[in-house]
Amino acid sequence: MARGFEGLEQVLGAIESMAAELRPDRIRLARRTRKYSRQVLRERLHEAYLGDVFHIMLSRAKSPEIMLTLASSEYESGVRSVLSLWVTPFGFFSEPGHSERRAEHIISFVRELSSRLPLSYGLGHSLADLDKSSDPDASDVRSPPRIQEAFWLNVYGPQLVEQVGRQRMLSTPAFHLEELPGGAVLWLTRPTPADFASEEARLAQARAMVHLRQEWSLDSTLAALRQRSLEFTPIPMEFDADVADILRMEVDFQGLIGGQRQNVERFNRYRPPPVSEWMAASQAPPPDVEDVQAAIDTYEGLYAEQLIALFHEEEPLVLKDSVEALPRMDFRLWHYGWPGRLSDEQREILVRALGGWLGRYLVYFLGGRWVPRRKVEESAVLVGERAWLPFLRARHSLQGPEAPLDYSCSQFFRVAQRLAGKAVGSA
Repeated sequence: MARGFEGLEQVLGAIESMAAELRPDRIRLARRTRKYSRQVLRERLHEAYLGDVFHIMLSRAKSPEIMLTLASSEYESGVRSVLSLWVTPFGFFSEPGHSERRAEHIISFVRELSSRLPLSYGLGHSLADLDKSSDPDASDVRSPPRIQEAFWLNVYGPQLVEQVGRQRMLSTPAFHLEELPGGAVLWLTRPTPADFASEEARLAQARAMVHLRQEWSLDSTLAALRQRSLEFTPIPMEFDADVADILRMEVDFQGLIGGQRQNVERFNRYRPPPVSEWMAASQAPPPDVEDVQAAIDTYEGLYAEQLIALFHEEEPLVLKDSVEALPRMDFRLWHYGWPGRLSDEQREILVRALGGWLGRYLVYFLGGRWVPRRKVEESAVLVGERAWLPFLRARHSLQGPEAPLDYSCSQFFRVAQRLAGKAVGSA
């Protein structure tokens, strides 16, 4: 990036053209994250340099998580710039009804880059499988581009195309192949990256590889790819029913690169502690507040709405009266380590917000009745023969890094639902 900010303009234009659900909106420079804008980058560009190395990282606040890095370094062979894009979870590309459209987002981004900049090499694939590949460019950007393996998305610059021969390159067996500006070629082995480890995908990869590298045999190439696929063979998820939704979200988020098999095996063994935040309704102390209805309005209004205001952008389901919001909130608190991010004052605010929100579910969905107390953790919701303590549960769920899973809202609600004999849907 020797030309300074002006040298970035074409790259930023391509990034800003990305589909809205992939477009980054934050920039990290000098260990500080700011809202992305060209003006911020222009003013802080000097923070992106460390000697002759240039590096910026862009990210996205909402799901899916996006990390886009742009790096440039000087080598003996000259300056080489690399743009990398990570999308998490990988399941984003396999969601029914959206897979091909989301794959097209990536392809369109590559096309936009090629219309602005000369491309020498590129690929798009599952990072978990990429880590097991033999492609030198997958791990060492200093290696001169050469054809070593086929991926879901492949971009060959003019040098690589000439190594193969343009006619042979353009006859590669592929799901899709097109010529890009500047002499590069883009080709796909499959419509989307979602089934990269399937037999169909491996066969498509192998056929393309032996077409481009005639010294290789189809049988041996396919056998090696099939062996890799064995590592991605799923194992049954036998999670505890009360927290299964939360654990599946974590498995999906971590994906294959995060050790999916190991996570599933670990979560299959996990059982949350029994719910203890309840007592017999006959033992629940009566209200001791001056105005019972005002206290209830505070719980369901002020406190619950504080939680909704805090999390509705990241978890839109909290805006709806849906029990599906419970595991989403549990996952958010657990996965993103909320208990460790809070000061004592913030923890007290969140305990009340979470408790009021959770208690409101017991009232609305299970027909419960509030019993307010001056000491908020004693406040109960009567459901049948039991008094449930949502504020106490909220405190337990925020006491440590694993607490949002061990003391989840989901388990609390589901146990109350079972014991009350209630069938629950959306309100």
